[in-house]
Formats: sequence, structure tokens, C-alpha cells
Amino acid sequence: MVLSQALGPYLMIRPMNPPAQTTRPVRDALRAAAAVHTRHLAARFLLRTLLAVLLAIPALMLADVLFQLREIPRLLMVLGLLAVVIGVFLASFFIVVCVRPPALRIARLLESRNPELGSRLVNILQLENECDNTSAGPLTRDLARHAVDAAVDGLDLKALPPLAREPRLRLHARNLAIAATVLAIITIFGGTHVRNEWARFLDPFGDHPPFSLTRIDISQPEAGFLATYGDSLTIEARTSGHRAGALVLTAEPADGSGAPALVLPMAARGDGSFLARLDNITRPMVLTAHTPDHSARSRRMPLDLILTPRVGPARVTIAPPEYTGLPAREMPYRFAAIQALEGSDIHFHLTSNRPLGHGDTTLETGDDPPASMPLAPQPPDFPETTAITTLTAATSGRLTFHLVDEAGNPAAESPSSLLTVTRDQPPAIAISEPAQDALVVEGFAVPLIIDATDDYGLRSMRLHIAVNGEFLDIEPVTFDGHGTRRHRIEHPLDFATHNIKPGDTVTIFAEAVDTRPDPQITRTSSRRLNAISEEEYNEHLRTQSDVAAIAGKYEEIIRKLEAAIAEQERIEQRFADLARQAGNHPDDDAAKDDILREFSHAFAAQHELNQRLENLATEMEEFGRENPVYDFEHGLNEKLAEQAEAIRDSVRDQRAAIDAAIDESTDAPATPTAEMAEAMRDAAAQQLERLAGSNEQAEQDVIQPLRDLAHLHELMKDFERFRQLTEQQAELAGQSRAYAGKPDLNAEDRLALRDIGAAQRQMAQSLENLARRLQHNAEAAEEAFPEAASSARQLANAIDAAGMPGLARDAAADMLGARAADGHGRAERLHQAMEDLFEDGTPPGHGDFANALDGALRLQRGINPGDSLRQMMLSRLFRPLPGEGGAAAGAGGHMASSATDGNPMLLGGESLMDGPIAQSLSGTGDGAGQGLAAGPTAAIDRPDIAAVDSESARRTDTPSASTLLMQYEDIADAYFRRLTTRGNP
Repeated sequence: MVLSQALGPYLMIRPMNPPAQTTRPVRDALRAAAAVHTRHLAARFLLRTLLAVLLAIPALMLADVLFQLREIPRLLMVLGLLAVVIGVFLASFFIVVCVRPPALRIARLLESRNPELGSRLVNILQLENECDNTSAGPLTRDLARHAVDAAVDGLDLKALPPLAREPRLRLHARNLAIAATVLAIITIFGGTHVRNEWARFLDPFGDHPPFSLTRIDISQPEAGFLATYGDSLTIEARTSGHRAGALVLTAEPADGSGAPALVLPMAARGDGSFLARLDNITRPMVLTAHTPDHSARSRRMPLDLILTPRVGPARVTIAPPEYTGLPAREMPYRFAAIQALEGSDIHFHLTSNRPLGHGDTTLETGDDPPASMPLAPQPPDFPETTAITTLTAATSGRLTFHLVDEAGNPAAESPSSLLTVTRDQPPAIAISEPAQDALVVEGFAVPLIIDATDDYGLRSMRLHIAVNGEFLDIEPVTFDGHGTRRHRIEHPLDFATHNIKPGDTVTIFAEAVDTRPDPQITRTSSRRLNAISEEEYNEHLRTQSDVAAIAGKYEEIIRKLEAAIAEQERIEQRFADLARQAGNHPDDDAAKDDILREFSHAFAAQHELNQRLENLATEMEEFGRENPVYDFEHGLNEKLAEQAEAIRDSVRDQRAAIDAAIDESTDAPATPTAEMAEAMRDAAAQQLERLAGSNEQAEQDVIQPLRDLAHLHELMKDFERFRQLTEQQAELAGQSRAYAGKPDLNAEDRLALRDIGAAQRQMAQSLENLARRLQHNAEAAEEAFPEAASSARQLANAIDAAGMPGLARDAAADMLGARAADGHGRAERLHQAMEDLFEDGTPPGHGDFANALDGALRLQRGINPGDSLRQMMLSRLFRPLPGEGGAAAGAGGHMASSATDGNPMLLGGESLMDGPIAQSLSGTGDGAGQGLAAGPTAAIDRPDIAAVDSESARRTDTPSASTLLMQYEDIADAYFRRLTTRGNP
């Protein structure tokens, strides 16, 4: 019934196979016996050494009594004993942890303690060694193995570890306990002298002699000492010779007023000195120390007073203005600089040792004459030793306090401090989401987040939203009372609800007002959102991403499945451990509670994992958008949906198996049995196997195609890069023609030619990089796309064979040297060499990318590629080669956030991230990927403290979606025609 109650909330799960039995039971038993022997050996060593330490303590005390040892020898003795004890514990720990006698030695020890064993253990070890002897024949090893098995069957292995225990360990423990008991009895009943002796060793530098009294001297304070009025003073008297058992201090008034004398007992310190304390001394006195029976006394010592007032502890109370709603705060005042809000009431409470009269406080504020405030007691609310001064914070300055006592004596010091008056700052407000101007997909709900904060409180916040200049009706947020220092407005702007269509513009800004009596307002700059269609979004996104970036989201969902598999494996191990523990301790009541608790936790973990798996299946089934970035994603999403169904079936089967195991255990005992734990382990193991199969299938059907397509995409982008470089070279050659026909170049011509030469030199580097990229990417894509890889190598070889980088450098050298005609000629030859690689608009050896893509998807994976080829051709994301670092040349580069420099942020689509595929292409390893074109579908952090500026002046030029599409339309069409038209290399 206890088990049913513990498992009630989770009743739905299941187990696994028994752990494999060890193949060397005798060695395992001898290893356990060796551990027992080592522990007992360390315990014996520890007990015997501690006994010696306890016996040494009385000997050391006796030596101190006989020879009256000084502090250093006693300290060395104590430290020596501590060092011995610490060393013993460390040695014992070392023996337990590090010392392990060999199995043969343990076997002989056990045989010597149990004659019935004879030499069986040693023989078994030798036979096991024979089993491992590879030089012996198979028959010999088999015979040895059978002999070992026969010998083991007759042994009680569980009885071997107890034989390794130290037989005399209890005797050593008893001896130590007896010694400790005797020492404790001597300490408790030995009287003051024994306890004093303990004090001498535990506090070697303290004074702890026996007491006796013959002479008394007041050693503190010294003669002529002047006490401060109102202070307390400790009086010390010393004795020598025969020491007194007690002393009394008598303090008589020295002014002849006839006031009664003060009699105080003096406390003995144990070293022949006695102490008494006089509190609140307000008159001169004559001090005398004596025994209670006045059989001995000291000389009388006069004690005079200093009557100058002294500044004592001070406190300050700052009451902020009422509109802030802040309570007044009182704190100690150490005359350090203080801050107060303008309009705060400040009360200073200064104390002194003398009754105070009327003083003053001055405030110096620069060029103005100092202002003076009274500083005087205010009875009966405050004692006569406390003076009060009050001011209202208006101007910063220096405060100086002048105390005077009732007799007109000024204080020896005039403390001062700085007062800083702060101002109530305007509120700060910012648009946290979206972080900048953005393009938003139609029908998307943009999460608007406005954060505002104020140092003393907000009064109201207003959000303004305009669609094509027409503002929506949004109620302001107002705050009643005080204390709202920060607030966040979260307003989902649903484009579908407000009928916002592609081409519409949404303008957003916000305002905040604080609670100051003279209100202050802060306004953000405007944020602009341009609505675009989903197809426009995809076209824009395709230019800024590639297959590797798209693959990141698929890799992330597979990573979630891998994490669930790892968790399932841990749960399997927990049930296996429980089964073993329940089998080893079937009747141990103390272990039953632990087993029940651990079983419940494992059961709950399995239940939670099943819920996570069902959620993951739902996520896989609903993965991706209806109109994805690339058409081939439809097929990948279908593969994910198939794996989602397999995961649901696995969870259903696992729960059915657990229900069956629970039904069979209706009459089970209060704690889980080994059989129940084994059943749960079997269910977990079966689910682990099914999940591993699903993961392998997902890797084959989803991740591997994406990996192959990413390599193909890199080759496609390399060909596009060559086309771009060809156009750039044509422009450089055309620009250099303007200076080729001039016989003499002026200064401006030379400057212009040097600029073109620098660009020509960069062209050489770009061509070298492209050739290297082609070779690298061809090698990566060789296995999956041999024809495309061959085309890439042909282009790389053609670049090298034509000596294009050299031509570019020669042209750059001529231009930098002001040789315009030669530079132009070489630039033209380079351009012609690049153009010659094109036949009918197609680069040489281009290969059939369409066939490669179709074969990789339709033929090998059963996935319809659709219009994926054209979509992939739009990419302008050129990744650096491994080891290059930074972004490669090209439009867009390698994006590190949701928007590249000069491009607006995209909202409403999907979050892209660099996963292992993208990282492998760029050589960034297994580190965390960076977001690419991340939309608001990624998690938005909710900070505890909004990081907002007092004023936002950010402005972003946001091109329209149609302009962006027109920018890439010609490129996409030309690229598509060249890559899909066969040509002879």
C-alpha cells in the first residue's frame, strides 16, 4: 500500500535486463577482502597511535608541573601532539585509499585464518592465470577454466571478506576507550589544579599560575593617568609572593562631597592579577585594592578627569519627499559623505560624553555665506548628552558641527562631512522588442515589449502604434500610489487582427512620465515595421542564409531526441541499481525506505521523460512552416513526422508494459522487490532500444541529406562567386581604360589609378581564395556529388592554368606604378581569360547541379526537390574556410544576428542557427552556433531589470521588400540559366 501511495501520481511506466554476472567471482571476492583487510589495518594503526597520544598527555603535564615549562615548550608539545594526530589520520586515510595488497597475499591470509580453505584460493588464482595464458593451447585453457568453475562452485565467496577483518581490533578500541575515560575522569574530578594545567596547554601563552597573595599593586592605570569624563576604565591589581584568593576594589570620591564609596569585587585572571571595571566615571576618585578582610591592600591612587566634551556615536535620519513613497531611514553617521534627494528632511543626532549646551551646525555651499542651524539638546525626548540639528536638502555643501557642553567648554574637534543633494532624473524608456526596424511577415503577431524605469517611480506609460499613419486606440498604463519604479508593457501586435497587408508600414513609439510634483516625460524614437508576404520573406531569407543555416533547426530537434535517449539510459541504470540493491538487502528495514524513495524518484523521472517524448513527437509532427525556405524541406518534415509517430508508439508500448508490471504487483510488499525493479528496467531498456533506432533513422533520413546538400550548396556558391568576380574584373578593366590612352598622367590620374590598382590586387587574392575554396569544397562533396566536385576542380584548375592571380597582380603592379596602358592591357587580358571560361553563359565543367540535387533527393531519399535549385542559387552567404576566421567576401557575409549590417531584421518566419553542419563548413568545431536571421520565434529573455536608456535616438533605413526582390531578381535569373544550361568545358 505504501508503494501504491508513493507511485500514485505517476502510475504508468516500466523496467529491464539483470546486470551481467562478473566473470571472475573469486578475484572480486578477494578484492573485497583486500578492501576489508586494508580498512582494518588502518583502523588498528589509528587506534594504537591515538592510545600512545593519550598516554603522552599526562606525562607532558607532569613534566610541566615538575619543571614549570615556559610558553614555547608547551606550545611545541601541543603542536607536536596535533601533528602526530593529523599525521596518523592522513596515514590511515592513505592506507584505506591507496594501499591494496595483491590477491595472492590476501588469498594466503584467508587460507591461514580458515584451514578449511586449504590452498584452494591460491590454486584458483593460478588456474585463472592459466586461463589468460595465450601461449597455452586452447585445450589447456578450457581445462583450466573448467577447473576454476568447479572450484568456485564449492566456495562460499560471501564468507571471504569477513575473514580479512583484524581479530584484535576490538581490543585496541577498548584500550583506547579505557585510556580516554580515565583521562576524562581525572580532568573532571582532579580539581582546579588539573583544569589549570589543561588551560596552560590549551592556551600556552595565557597566564594560568596557582593563586597566592602577599603584596598588591595597582598596575593599571599608571600614576598620573587622566580619565575622560563619562568613560569606563578597567583597574588591574597584581599580587606577588603568597597569592591572595580574592581582591576588592574601593573607589572613594576625591572631591570631599561625602558621597558613599564604591566597592567592587576584582576578578582573578589566574596569573596573579585582578581586574575590576569602573563604568561612567563622572568625578575624581581615589582607588584602593585590598583583600576582603583588609589584611592587605594597595597604595591609594588618585584618578583625575578630563572635562573637555568629546564627540561620540552619531546617527542620521533621512526622510525622502512624500511623493517618492519611500520610508525614512536611520543609520549610523560616521561623518562620511551622505546623499539625499532634493527636498528630503535630514535629522542629525550627535552624542557626547558630557551634558551638552547650545552649539551650531554650519553649511558651506561655495560663494554664498555659510548657513547656520542650531545644534542643541531637546529634552525630554532626548537625553542631555544628545544634540539635534535639522535641515532640508536643497544645495550640496560641507557640514561642520560645533559641540559645546553645559559649562561652555567647546569640543576638542569639530567634525565635518560632505552633503550631496541629488535630483530626480527623468524616466528611461526603450523599445526592447523588436530591437530595430524590421520586415514582418503578414499575419504574424509581433511581440512588442516596452521597458520603462524611473529612479523614484513611474506615473504612466503610453504606447503609440500607427498603421500607415493612422494611430490605434491604446489605453495608457497608469500606476496608483508609489513605488512602481519599473514596468514592462507586453503588447502582441497581430498583423492579421489589424488587417495589416504587405506594403503597409507600422510605426511604434512610447512615452513614460514620472511621479515628481513637476512631472518629467521621456519618449522613445520611432520603430518602423514593414509588412511583407511570406514568399517575399523567404526570398529575402534565402539571400542571407544557406542549407547549413537551415540545417541548424533540424539538428536542434534531433539533439533533443538524443538528450531524451541519454536520460532514458540513466533511468535504465537507476532501475538496475535498485534491482541489485533490493536483492542484496531484502530484509534490511533501513534500506527499504531508501529503496522506496529512489524507486519513486526513478518512476517519476520515467513519467516525466515520457511526457517530454510526447511533446517532442508533437514538435516533430508540427515542425516547419507550410511554406518553408527550400522546397525539399517538405520531404524532410514528412520524415520527421514518421519518426514522431514511432516515438508515440514507443511511449505507448512502454506505458503498457509498466501497467502490466504494476498489475502483476497488486499484492506486492510495502517496498519494491527486486522483481519489480527488474520489470521496470526491462521496460526502460526496450524503450531505449526503440528510441535509439528512431534516432538512427532520423540521422539517415534528415541530417545526412542536409549534410550532403550543404556541401553541394557550397559548390554552387563558389560558381556564383566566380561569376561575381568576373563582373568585378570587367568593371575594373573598363575603369582603367579611362587612363590608358593618356600619354601623361596628372596627380589626380595617378591617385585614381592607384585606387584601381589596390582593387586589382584584392582581385588576385580573391581568385586565389576562390581556387582554394573550390578544391576544398570539391573534396568535401566528392563522395555524395562526384560530378559536381569534378566541375569544381575543373574551374579551380582553369583559374590556376590561366594564371589569373598572377595576371591580377601584374596589372595591379602596373597601375600602382602609374603604367596605365600596361595595367589596362593586363586587366583586359584577365577579364578575357575569365570570360573565356564561359560558353553559352555557363562556366567550364560546371556539371549538372540539377541532376545532382535531384539524385540526392528524389532518387536516394524519395523527396521531391521542387524549386529548391533556384532557391539555393539565391544565397549570398559565403562562409570562411576552416582556419580563415571571419566572414568571407560576398554580400551579406556570415551573419551573427538577426540582421546583417545595412539590412533590416526579419520577423515572423523561423529561427535559424549554426549547428554542427554549419560549424564544420566554417571550421568552428562543436561550439555553440550563432543565430542566423533569427525571428521572434526564438525565446525572448525577460530581464529582471530592464536595460533601457533615458532616450532612444536609433534610426534605421528600411528598404521595402519589393526593392530587395528587384535587387536580386536579375542575378537569380541569370544564375539559374547558367547553372541549368549544359555547356562544353
